[in-house]
Amino acid sequence: MIGGRGLRGRKPGDRRSRIDRPKARYFRYVAPGVLAAKMTVDEGSTPFERRTSALRHKVFGRPIASEDELAERLPKWKALPIFSSDVMSSVAYASEASMFTLAAAGTAAFGYLMPISFLIVGLLAIVTISYRQTIRAYPNGGGSYIVAKANLGALAGLVAAASLLTDYVLTVAVSVSAGVYNLASALVFLRGYEVEIIVLAILFVTAVNLRGLRESGTAFAAPTYIFLGSMLLMLAMGIIRTAMGDPPHAAPVPLAPIPFEGMSLLLLMRAFADGCSAMTGTEAVANGVPAFKRPEWQNAQKTMAIMATLLAVMFLGMSYLAGVTGAVPATDDSILSQVAAAVFYGRTPLYYLLIFATMGILILAAQTSFADFPRLASLLARDGYFPRQFALRGERLAFNVGIVALAAVSILLVVLFQGNVNSLIPLYAIGVFTAFTLSQSGMVRHWKTEGGPGWRRNAIINGVGATATGIVAIVFAIAKFGLGAWIVIIIVPVLVGIMLFIHREYMREARGLEVRPEIVFGEQRRRVRIVVAAPAMTRAVVQAVRVAETMSDEVDVVHISFDLKDAEEFRRRVDRQLPGVHTVVVESPYRSLVKPFIRYLEVSQEEEPDRITIVLLPEHLPRHWWDRILYNSHVHRIRSELVGRPDIVVLDAPYRRDH
Repeated sequence: MIGGRGLRGRKPGDRRSRIDRPKARYFRYVAPGVLAAKMTVDEGSTPFERRTSALRHKVFGRPIASEDELAERLPKWKALPIFSSDVMSSVAYASEASMFTLAAAGTAAFGYLMPISFLIVGLLAIVTISYRQTIRAYPNGGGSYIVAKANLGALAGLVAAASLLTDYVLTVAVSVSAGVYNLASALVFLRGYEVEIIVLAILFVTAVNLRGLRESGTAFAAPTYIFLGSMLLMLAMGIIRTAMGDPPHAAPVPLAPIPFEGMSLLLLMRAFADGCSAMTGTEAVANGVPAFKRPEWQNAQKTMAIMATLLAVMFLGMSYLAGVTGAVPATDDSILSQVAAAVFYGRTPLYYLLIFATMGILILAAQTSFADFPRLASLLARDGYFPRQFALRGERLAFNVGIVALAAVSILLVVLFQGNVNSLIPLYAIGVFTAFTLSQSGMVRHWKTEGGPGWRRNAIINGVGATATGIVAIVFAIAKFGLGAWIVIIIVPVLVGIMLFIHREYMREARGLEVRPEIVFGEQRRRVRIVVAAPAMTRAVVQAVRVAETMSDEVDVVHISFDLKDAEEFRRRVDRQLPGVHTVVVESPYRSLVKPFIRYLEVSQEEEPDRITIVLLPEHLPRHWWDRILYNSHVHRIRSELVGRPDIVVLDAPYRRDH
């Protein structure tokens, strides 16, 4: 309500009014009957709550209004580290993963590393071109889930979503573990504490992401570009030295203990599958198109082209120098560490710069998952396949529930596998190639349905991409099945089943709660009786009775008693202190409090089924948290017994003693 009072000015004709708007502290007046909440609505009502709120704002930043979302979007130079950190960082372990598998056939098998690397880069080119098509066709975000669901049906979309969710969790676990492993290669005193450091690193990335997408892009840009600069410098120096006749040589290290297998097609398939871990995260740009500044799809296409080019150069260069230097998979020293030491003439400042930058980019590679997992989970929640909490943005416009869930599952995975990269790699990438295949197959259907000029060419491009990634997914399933890929093959259908169950429950409840728009509810009202549950004559009961009298003229105070003498004293007090209120005393000779009250309500409701009974439960709010176990136990039991019953409504009447 708006009040006003007249004010007299200095001169006789000067009159003005001051309008008092009581809501102005917390709300803005947008239009008649429409208010917009200000940031002050979240201010705490107690000093402790206000201090907690201030601390939260210092750690995670001040809340961002929904209308400021456009200002939070990313330019290309910030989008590159956020959406490509996973892809960029994979050069630190992808070549090593292939070499680790080839070592089972002896060091002579390392000669297959370059042909495998060229094959992977060719596949990268196909996937990049295909996804540039997807970005153009779906400028509002063309992730595998959206494309597959729109063109191949809901089930295909859920398979793609489950595959990607699994891969995002593995990306966090693998990339951060690999980063800490590289750091421990350079700093020996950290060995033995890898798991603890990995968990702390994941928590750090989680905290930064809770501050919002733009701030995480700013925080992660510098480490990404330092890594790119130092990695390209190492590759350039190594290749130039080799061309000038001074090839770098890695210091001898003991080969990691690997059971001998002998060369076989299956071994080569496994080495190829391990190397394909370099491509995980390729679709992140297509998922995150709405996060780019305008024009979104054009900026996303350019970012994806830059990302693929850098990956191809670094991956091929790393594989080449691994062969030139003679680096081998070792237990305590990574391939990257061996190559860097050889190129930079030992453990020089440039060596440590690269190692620390690599650790940084590998930890920040989790950022790709933290950018895409919550976004995908929000889409699933919006469509009813995930709990609705995942669709809600936090104060900083971040999907907080998805971010926290990803961190929790990733930490659990790290602890279970003790941060062992070689144990996690077999589970890796099969999910993302399944999603690639479904997405590109959906794009073929999209172009065929849309038609228009050039649709055949577009369909052929995406068809080639679908075929190539489908073959790779099959290779993964065959080559890695016995090494742990069977876990992912089982997890994906289980996740799909869970999402279908959630969707069915939401649909069932929606049908039960639906109000058809053509129905107009009339003015017919039913008679209302208010029942106040009164264990004793207290201020909480008095307040509940006063509230009840504003709701109906028919108010009953029901008292359950073990002793008739005490019950009569209660009745006399009510008659004297609350005149006009009807009291019902129910004696309970078997000393039960809750069941007699419930049965009384049931019987009295059966006597007059046309009326509605509102049960008011006086609830004493204790002053201290430790008092909660001392009060209201019977109130909670009564509420749980009555909630949901037809023709009975349960309301709380809380009372707090301020003095």
